[in-house]
Amino acid sequence: MLPGLNGYKVCAQLRRENNATPILVLTAKDGDWDQAEALDTGADDYLAKPFSYMVLVARLRALVRRAATVAPPVLAVGDLSLDVAGRVCRRAGARVELTPREFAVLELLARRAGQAVSKADLLYHAWPDEAWDPNLVEARVSALRKKVDAAFDRQSLQTVRGTGYRLVDDRERD
Repeated sequence: MLPGLNGYKVCAQLRRENNATPILVLTAKDGDWDQAEALDTGADDYLAKPFSYMVLVARLRALVRRAATVAPPVLAVGDLSLDVAGRVCRRAGARVELTPREFAVLELLARRAGQAVSKADLLYHAWPDEAWDPNLVEARVSALRKKVDAAFDRQSLQTVRGTGYRLVDDRERD
């Protein structure tokens, strides 16, 4: 009952895009057909109103627990892919050797593909327990550009002035 589209379509679209985010449908619709449609289109759980706060929190904990056991995905942006579990980067099928920090920076950019990611977010993700210096990010991005862009005649790592960086699929650039 969302404006312009319904939750079933949202679930189906997320699953078509291989988005593994756990989905709990909270709704006033409590019919069997409604529940079946939500689950069949990609929802992981269904809770009809009225519900108790205690049950809602328990179901959320269960969803998070189950999601934690699912294998990490392979993130893909164009022909650049990151196997999060194996810590392997590939561009156009060729393996690209990355340091752990380079992988961490590229992973966050891939998780937020197309979006501007601040240097602060990249620092927090790749250097969570160390003193933060924006030059750390700049040095890693420079190294990444050489390894995943220049080596393949690409420009997928973009600078967003005043913010940070963005990772895009640049195969169709002008």
